Amino acid sequence: MMLQDILDLEEVATDVWRGWTPENSGRPDIFGGQVAAQALRAAAHTVDPTHFANSVHCSFLRRGRPDLPIDAHVERLRAGRTYSSRRVDIYQDSKIIFTMVASFHLPEPGPEVDLTVPSAVPGPDKLASPTGMGTWSPSVEMRMVATESPGVRWWGRVASPFPADPVLHLCGLLYASDLHAGGAAMAAVDLPIVPPPSGSGQRTGNFGSLDHGLWFHRVPRVDEWFFCEVRSLQVRDSRGLVHGAMFDEDGRHLATFTQEMFLKLTV
Repeated sequence: MMLQDILDLEEVATDVWRGWTPENSGRPDIFGGQVAAQALRAAAHTVDPTHFANSVHCSFLRRGRPDLPIDAHVERLRAGRTYSSRRVDIYQDSKIIFTMVASFHLPEPGPEVDLTVPSAVPGPDKLASPTGMGTWSPSVEMRMVATESPGVRWWGRVASPFPADPVLHLCGLLYASDLHAGGAAMAAVDLPIVPPPSGSGQRTGNFGSLDHGLWFHRVPRVDEWFFCEVRSLQVRDSRGLVHGAMFDEDGRHLATFTQEMFLKLTV
């Protein structure tokens, strides 16, 4: 299933939207970025189209089941002239598995100060073909960038053609921000990002997202190459905290995010 199909939600009741997980996704659960993107898409359906998402704050409460529908219940918290706020609760089998508070903003010109893209990063055309992620294939083409410090760097894009709707591109960037996000914390404790083959003897662990906050700085074009850098801030108490930044191919800062994950190591 393509990303635009994942974001094609059905309205099943007032302010309730239903989505699905791709069949044969190769995962026993649901990718967190998918749920977050679907929640943002549902929220955007209820907001003035002149307002664009400027931030989301997500809590992952339970692992999702890929065989069940994903029902997004939207609560309209505020509808102002320049800012609007929505809460989205995702239900499966009558249980909340995810919740999000999203803020939307009417664009207002003003002074600009930007974070700059890291130097000496090779372009996507100079890197190897997309790497695998076990049995699961995300809806984003990825090309990994080598890094010496504990962290993750990669280029990505959504396969064309992708609709021009800016809301879908914002949802797409949120989806992508969760790809390998926890990998920086995993790298800091020598845990492989891609699950090792069974019986390999490599260190493994039980891990997953606890919360994810993202701030949008520009409306992206996710069907064009964008760059993501994630670094570890803290690993302690079986939790890892990371910080990420995303840029377009021209070096413009698209988004900033933080994520906390649970990280329980085994051998």
